[in-house]
Amino acid sequence: SLVSYRYLLKTVVAVVIVLAATISYFSMRYGTVIDYNMIGNILETDIREAGELLSLPLVLHYLLFAGLPLLLLQQVSIRWRTPLKQCAINMAAVTVALAIAGITIYGNYSSLVLIGRQHKYLRMVINPTYGLYSAKKYYQIQHKVGQTVTPIAEDAVLEKHGISGKRKLLGIVVVGESARAKEFSLNGYQRDTNPCLAREQAVSFTKAYASGTSTAEALPCMFSHLKREEYSAKKAAGYENILDILQRLGVAVLWRDNNSSSKGVAKRIPYEKILPSLIPAGEQPDLVRDGECFDMALLLNLQQEIDQNPNDNILIVLHQKGSHGPAYWKRHPDSFCRFTSEYRGNAPQNSLTAELINAYDNTILYTDYFLGQTIALLKKNAADYDTFLLYMSDHGESLGEKGIYLHSLPYFMAPEEQKHIGAVVWLSESCARNRGVANLKTLLARREQPISHDHIFHSLLGIYHVRSTIYKPQLDIFHIDQSDVPWRGGLG
Repeated sequence: SLVSYRYLLKTVVAVVIVLAATISYFSMRYGTVIDYNMIGNILETDIREAGELLSLPLVLHYLLFAGLPLLLLQQVSIRWRTPLKQCAINMAAVTVALAIAGITIYGNYSSLVLIGRQHKYLRMVINPTYGLYSAKKYYQIQHKVGQTVTPIAEDAVLEKHGISGKRKLLGIVVVGESARAKEFSLNGYQRDTNPCLAREQAVSFTKAYASGTSTAEALPCMFSHLKREEYSAKKAAGYENILDILQRLGVAVLWRDNNSSSKGVAKRIPYEKILPSLIPAGEQPDLVRDGECFDMALLLNLQQEIDQNPNDNILIVLHQKGSHGPAYWKRHPDSFCRFTSEYRGNAPQNSLTAELINAYDNTILYTDYFLGQTIALLKKNAADYDTFLLYMSDHGESLGEKGIYLHSLPYFMAPEEQKHIGAVVWLSESCARNRGVANLKTLLARREQPISHDHIFHSLLGIYHVRSTIYKPQLDIFHIDQSDVPWRGGLG
């Protein structure tokens, strides 16, 4: 009734039909909820990622749920009254509707209020109004986020006391993508998906949890000082992150990206986007397919950048494509198709479960190889640096459990598969010895202790020997004196 005017009504209804058809497809097929974080994912993804969601079922869905209604809408003939009369009728209809709604709610308030409190997710499946509300919320938050960034840890200094031999430190943080803990053989999975990490005696934390279920939500939180329960995109954007602090203290920080973006984390540090056009022709057969780079491209010429860096300490962040769905088979070269037959499509809801899991497991196998090669690169620099690797996925993934696929469900209703993530640590013996941090044997004994994204900020402060009042040793994975400082893991 509010939009029932000539030239306006059909336009609005057409837009609503298209929105409702879009939301209903992804809700029914993948179990997706179009909330604030999903709006962020939609706006911040790239064309190639979005293109993988296009499929024949989507086209058929649009033809039935959007095309047919739009055709019928076009055939409807409306006799409009004069603008003044039409406005009066519309306002009368609105008034009557609100009165009926008010009386109904008042008469059933005790029941409705309980439903609203006990089943908050119900409002998230109202189509398409919740999607429109989420878009409005996203705009409001992003519009309010200013350009000024508040410094944190202004008292921070690099503490050289306690570091033996004045050794330099080279660290690599690998941000995984959609890697759930369930598929890591280091965590007990029956398939050998981590042969390289096992040979390197890397430590996998079996109870690692993400701070969010989407990249747009989790990635900024991974490097923020804010814990999950107090985190929001608006808050995080208003503060420096751990990379800003380390760069300010003289650590050479570099972000290399093979995903859509850093989601704002690398705004103030050197940033390199891995593109197929930048890969030399001789390397392309192994590193590029269908216009997309495999994750091994993240290591291309990285040794050269390390050699040319004049700083004593270096931190490199590698942002993987990892196990990004729905086209899992595109994330690894054919030589890593060990688990067969694998699903080679982009509509996982139509796949055989076994084939879908095969395709996903092959991505974990390739991530294992990539991490093994990253450790090999670190070992090559052992003469000049103490070295370490810290790997955590941004979130997990659903592969059809309870009819849900992919990720990004609101955290409170997300299944375990979307929150329980892969997390691996490796460090050289010299790093543990010279910097007074826990070695692999000690970390292995703690592998079943709960950790989360909250630990990354403080672990990096600790291993780089940053002294600051913001540092919390109980959230430092590498902290050596666990008897004096009780381990506090999980989500805080």
